[in-house]
Amino acid sequence: MPAKLRKTVRKEIRDNLLSQLKAKGADLTLYEDLVDDYMRLWDLKELLVKDIEANGLTKMYGQQVKENPSPKQLPTVNRQMLALLQQLGISADSVNGGGGYAAL
Repeated sequence: MPAKLRKTVRKEIRDNLLSQLKAKGADLTLYEDLVDDYMRLWDLKELLVKDIEANGLTKMYGQQVKENPSPKQLPTVNRQMLALLQQLGISADSVNGGGGYAAL
């Protein structure tokens, strides 16, 4: 994803999550901090995907070809992201509007 597009999508996701909290009356600093944690995980997920796209399942480390750890880390990061959404009480069933990211 191009950097500018990624930045725009990131902002939209964060804004959508914050608007969901506001709609639930849960727009407290504690929960906003969890949204920021979610966004850090989102950034990490994007880096992992980029690494997988660039290097595939293996990577060169010096003269050695080794297994790329990113494919194994990606599901873990996704699970953590879903767990944060669950803690925030945000699911596809609970989404109010939010424009375009209803699958969160």
